[in-house]
Amino acid sequence: MEYQRLQDLSRNSTENQELSRAQEQFDHALESVARVTAFARPGHLPRLFNATVKLLKLPGGVEHAYALAGRFDEAGVFEGSDWNHPQHLQAGLSRGSLTGTVEAVAVEALSQLRMLAIAEGDYRHPDLGAGDARDFLERSLVFNLDLLQADYSEAGRTGASRRQAVRHLLSYELDRLGGSSVIEALVAEADRILEQRPIDVSTVRGLLDQVERLLERGAPPDSEALGRGRLLLAACRGPTTLTRSSVSDCLAGFEGMSDEERDAELAALGELMNDTGLVCPAHGALLALLARNGSDRQLGLALGLDAVGLDSLDAYSELVRQLIVEAVGPATAQCATGLGNLLDRGVLFFPPVPPALWRLTRLEPLPEVSAHLREEFGHAEPPSGRSLLLAGVISVLGLPLGVSQGNNPTCQSARAISLWAQVDPGFLLELVMWAARDGEIDLHFEGDLIRSSELSEGLIEDFHTDLDTVSLVLVPHLDKIYWEMGRRIVGRGEDGHRWINPEFHGWWVHRGFATTFDYATGSVVDFAGFTRRFHAAYHPDYNDGAELIYPQPAGIVATDPFGVYVGLHAIAIQRVALDPDEVMRVYFYNPNNEGRQDWGQGIVTSTRGHGEYAGESSLPFDQFCARLYVFHYNERELGDPEAVPDEAIEAIAGMVRESWACDRAWHEVVAS
Repeated sequence: MEYQRLQDLSRNSTENQELSRAQEQFDHALESVARVTAFARPGHLPRLFNATVKLLKLPGGVEHAYALAGRFDEAGVFEGSDWNHPQHLQAGLSRGSLTGTVEAVAVEALSQLRMLAIAEGDYRHPDLGAGDARDFLERSLVFNLDLLQADYSEAGRTGASRRQAVRHLLSYELDRLGGSSVIEALVAEADRILEQRPIDVSTVRGLLDQVERLLERGAPPDSEALGRGRLLLAACRGPTTLTRSSVSDCLAGFEGMSDEERDAELAALGELMNDTGLVCPAHGALLALLARNGSDRQLGLALGLDAVGLDSLDAYSELVRQLIVEAVGPATAQCATGLGNLLDRGVLFFPPVPPALWRLTRLEPLPEVSAHLREEFGHAEPPSGRSLLLAGVISVLGLPLGVSQGNNPTCQSARAISLWAQVDPGFLLELVMWAARDGEIDLHFEGDLIRSSELSEGLIEDFHTDLDTVSLVLVPHLDKIYWEMGRRIVGRGEDGHRWINPEFHGWWVHRGFATTFDYATGSVVDFAGFTRRFHAAYHPDYNDGAELIYPQPAGIVATDPFGVYVGLHAIAIQRVALDPDEVMRVYFYNPNNEGRQDWGQGIVTSTRGHGEYAGESSLPFDQFCARLYVFHYNERELGDPEAVPDEAIEAIAGMVRESWACDRAWHEVVAS
């Protein structure tokens, strides 16, 4: 015992000495940065950044750095970088820094400690209040809480020092901010994502895993957010004792129940699925059981169907049961959300859909397609390729606005899949059949047949597979065909979307076309005429109230939170209508993973609270115009462009001139 005590004392002494040296090195490095001129400062920052990581990885190091957080701005640590403007920082981007290089980890850590000092009232910043700083930190923890866990991968071992520093930083923030507030932030973020009804809910499940871990650390006081969090967890794990048990125990217990007890179990599953958009494994197992031995009434309860859904089930009961048998089980239970929505949307009443789905239930995908799907599914015992493909088809048809491009430059392909699921689902199912069975698809362009199997080039250089199953199968083919269409119109001197969009998407894309972007020069051309035409085509006050019949492809200029040009992006205009506050808004589909975007100048896309349907983003009409650069319109339904007030056009033009077009030539057409 005495020997052990001496060892502990020696170890503590060594650790204290190491911490003392790291504190001294950090202090000296910070003072060095503060003393030099702005010109010389970049040469002194690497020393500070190295000292920061060395300090933070040691127990007690974060506390020492936090005590000096008020000095960071004065010393010019962030000068000349995005971190110099904390009011514009985005919590969602912090993960890239905290998992990056030593320099990235250090500057993000110092920035977050400054944020914490602002949030706690230990430091006042002229451009950021305590509440906003706290909100940033809570959201940052939402995106990074898993970094508190040890990483035993090869990459984790290589960056062990940085990872330890990040763990100490996040643990310190969590202790200072309190578990309750972080749970509330996690639950709020999960709900904000779920309201968009994405097909891929892995991010949400990850957030809820973190909620569960925090709850295990200690039960915080009851609150509305905590109750909602427990409800979301119940949706993932099972809302009842029966559905939280193992799948085999659940099925055995269900068989031994009375009819009334069974109805209660099924209704709980259906209602919670509709409320949250989440499904537990037992839900999939019970649906598979009911498809073989249950009644339509029981299936309707388990899927939470409305009147249209019940009519769909009644008319196509055999097909629905076969879809469940082939596609739905514990591992693929999440597609039950898509199945319920598919039935409620009446998709089976599109004449081409039932026979196309019947064909898919008998399809044997190519071995390489099946292998790819099973590999990407990531389950210990993945279902067959056909089951995974059918589950994906069901999800896309039921949640067409939940399709995402993932981390790929393929917004055109994602948009096409979404639009086909809404407007031409029979054609979408035919493409899926071709891709899975034949390893190719073909589309026509100006009378010529283009086969994906004969093409090698596309936009994708490094294909990220964080996609739904249908996208995994189709996007590589669509990407090549889109690229080939673009190659064929080179040299026409106009925006190629004029010709590509109607051919790539379908006959229902309007042939009227307008753009304000000159590709050859990068200049803005006839912005006033362009904006007037958009009002006359889409704004109910200027087009005699003509509503949009089919969603239409359009292009926006994506900007960052400073309003700076980022790139051109494909979206789909779903509808234009007054919101509950009588504000005219454009409701649109954004193929990005996240519909909530900050495009600067107060232009922040909304996904809830302004009359959005699940999956839609929206903006007030004038703000949308300030980021629009190309659209299609029906020439027969065009109102009078000159009826739009000059002041409305000038206000929109002012937003454009001060953001993405600030350094572009501007050419207006002068009326003769």
